[in-house]
Amino acid sequence: MALESARIAEQNDRAVFLSLYTASRDEIADHKGADLWGRTRALTGSASEVFDMALEHQDFICILGTYHDYPFGFLIAEWVAIYDKKSLDIREVFVDNKMRSVGIGEAMMLALFDQAEKFAAFSIVSRALPGDRELKNSLSDLKLLHG
Repeated sequence: MALESARIAEQNDRAVFLSLYTASRDEIADHKGADLWGRTRALTGSASEVFDMALEHQDFICILGTYHDYPFGFLIAEWVAIYDKKSLDIREVFVDNKMRSVGIGEAMMLALFDQAEKFAAFSIVSRALPGDRELKNSLSDLKLLHG
């Protein structure tokens, strides 16, 4: 059995999500393009508000990436229409920097692919900030759109 896996977030994941969300914001603060992303594409609100929205709103999917069943990453995708077809737009993805080489991000993406297939998504769209070569390479490896 793989040590890394992913699952849909649940209400009892609130505390760990809040910690991961805060870490994601701390890490991105000085990143090139973060200010523009924050004003245009980032999910807004407190960590708790984003968690509630991602779990309670039918247009969102929140996936946690785990290692030994403990969450070290999250992915939030939104159902959108592209060419009038149902698609998934990856709004946020984060993996704890100490856990980026163990497959947590890939496990979250595979879980998202499962959701896309289950609900007959037309496409999955993603973005990476300028200079985020690690994410861009990962998205390219998975054959996702990025820009």
